[in-house]
Amino acid sequence: MEDHSAKKGKTSQYDDDRISQLPCNVLNAIFSSLTMREAVRTSVLSTKWRYLWTKSLSNLTFDVPNILDREEYTSIDILYTSEIHKLIIPWKRKLAFLNSVDQLLADLSPDHKIEKLKVHFTFHRNKYGTHLDRWICFAILRGVEELDLSLLEIDYYFFVPLKGSIYDFPCDLLREDGSIGKIKSFLKCLRLAHCNLAPRHTNLIGFNTLTTLDLKWVDLTSNECVCNLLSSCRALEWLSLDKCYGLDYLCVAHPSCVRLKYLNVHDCKSLSVIEISGINLEKFEYKGYKISFVFSEVSRLKTVSIHANEGVVWALSALPLDLPQLETLLLYGSFYAEAVIVPKEFPTFSNLKLLSIAEIPTNECDLLWIATLLKATPSLQRLELHIHSNDNMEEPREIKRLPRCLHDYLKEVVITGTCGHFSEIEFAIYILNNAAVLDKMMIDPHPRYYTGNGKWDVLHACDSWKIIGRKRVLEHLTKEASSQTVLMIL
Repeated sequence: MEDHSAKKGKTSQYDDDRISQLPCNVLNAIFSSLTMREAVRTSVLSTKWRYLWTKSLSNLTFDVPNILDREEYTSIDILYTSEIHKLIIPWKRKLAFLNSVDQLLADLSPDHKIEKLKVHFTFHRNKYGTHLDRWICFAILRGVEELDLSLLEIDYYFFVPLKGSIYDFPCDLLREDGSIGKIKSFLKCLRLAHCNLAPRHTNLIGFNTLTTLDLKWVDLTSNECVCNLLSSCRALEWLSLDKCYGLDYLCVAHPSCVRLKYLNVHDCKSLSVIEISGINLEKFEYKGYKISFVFSEVSRLKTVSIHANEGVVWALSALPLDLPQLETLLLYGSFYAEAVIVPKEFPTFSNLKLLSIAEIPTNECDLLWIATLLKATPSLQRLELHIHSNDNMEEPREIKRLPRCLHDYLKEVVITGTCGHFSEIEFAIYILNNAAVLDKMMIDPHPRYYTGNGKWDVLHACDSWKIIGRKRVLEHLTKEASSQTVLMIL
């Protein structure tokens, strides 16, 4: 009995320690799959696990779900019962968040390596901003590679803060003569939302290692501050400015950002001019009002996306001259207004291989105007039309046909968002009759919306497609398609 009990005790002790005896790389992999709250809770498993998270957790996420415990603190939409609660509850919530984060950082081992710091909480200037300064400094000193700060818990599309009310990102921490200037920076990715980014100097050595800069609802203060910022980002490859304000002239030019490959400018309402010159940019995306563009010495820029109100005809007229090397073009905008003023001819896109046109209202305008554009794209291989229509179906009518105009290289055509309108059918017939080497045509009733950087949202097909649209399209197109063309009607 004693031997059996002793043997049983040893087995239990071994079983208890089995996870603790795993190699460090396995334990690190386990912690990397946990949320921060889950990782901290492992401290109650055993004495060996009490501080294990402080050595293994490299991604720190400070947001409400990970930091705040009490239910009344987890939502900013608190139902206040009195005026005093409108002051007390947010104040207590803020203090609880700050104190919890301070304690978590204090528990980390001194040589702890941080790969990513994410903070998603509401901060304002001069209101506890010094806490956030300390957290950023703490992370930089421990070799952080990614900073992700979103300092308003709800995104408002029309949000414009009062001047001087939002948090100032501490650029001076990253200056050559700053408080941590002698520490080597490992920062590769900086994502900021709802704050000021206004560097007053150019010697921001902490930005020299950045490859990704993602700014959303950020006050850039002035053109000069943007110039100071970009001049410090010598390794930058990916730049996005989304709903940023405080600049009217964006200049991305040599010697700043010479390695930049991707640039996205989205709804920066005060912007009036974008100049791109002497850099190795490969892809440029713009969404917003019609503005002025200056392109110079950008021979590698071969992919462009333009979504500008009343800017479609401009893009089709100007881009072939400014960017003759263009190979991929995505256009989307106010086709309702512009389809009726399409010129009889466009300058030639000599090298264009992929053309994607989005947000086309087939129930409002004739698609055959696109045939005019195709004459200016002699090298086109793939055409995408992303249509947005309503369910109002026309009565049967005679099909319009254009004179023949061969497109010798067009191999693939994709039309999405179709409902079965005759304008859609007419254009598809035009392609089937004039694309000499067409391999495939796909008709997809699901509308697609471009969200940026090659990503699309897909919606449900309209009801009329199932009732009458698909049958109408199938009836007309199967008679026109050649045996060499794969016709897919979804």
